[in-house]
Amino acid sequence: MTKTKKQAPDIGENPSNDKVPLSFALQWPAIKLGQALVDVVDGYKKLFKIGPSDLKSLYLKKYEIADRKGENWKCVRWMEKVTAIDPDDPDSFYLLGVAHEKSRDRESAIEAYEQAIVLKPDYAKAHYRIAIQYLAKRDFKTAVELLEKALAIEPDSSELHFRLGVAYDRLQKHEKAISHFSEAVKIKPDFLKVYKNMALTYDTLGKHKEASECLRHALELEETGI
Repeated sequence: MTKTKKQAPDIGENPSNDKVPLSFALQWPAIKLGQALVDVVDGYKKLFKIGPSDLKSLYLKKYEIADRKGENWKCVRWMEKVTAIDPDDPDSFYLLGVAHEKSRDRESAIEAYEQAIVLKPDYAKAHYRIAIQYLAKRDFKTAVELLEKALAIEPDSSELHFRLGVAYDRLQKHEKAISHFSEAVKIKPDFLKVYKNMALTYDTLGKHKEASECLRHALELEETGI
């Protein structure tokens, strides 16, 4: 009579000690434990697999937290990491420029804003922020050039007209200054700073009636709390 050879259980089965060799039964818990560990490790790898976009989001979040706390040097650090991950994003370089600017590092701010413009030539905000740096350095000619570029992109910006008025006034081009101040209040009638600056410019031109009218508007706005 031919004996039937007992086959080892399939690896997916749960063997009992009375049906399999003792050595296999003793190994089974270790096999199951080993597979469980592999599954756990694979799960953690999938869970914590972080790609460049995830890192960028993480660093941007850290930037926002640091910005709220006024920790400007941390803002610079996080945005440098963001631009390293995504060197083709103009908005990231713009935020890096803002961080440098808040840290009073004007030259680094200008470099970051310029890179934003390289990536996005019609980036009006970046042109504007560079112009602000040159206004602070009293380089009014360069500031005017940059502000004119920004204004060509955003012609309805009251802030750009105002800044151009200030720059032209410093260059002794008072009529041009008045022109831009006037455009600014057409766009934004309650722009208090414009009326004050325009009053001074009119006074410089000897147009005292117009200067008084501007001051009256400014006082009315201050009284209404606008």
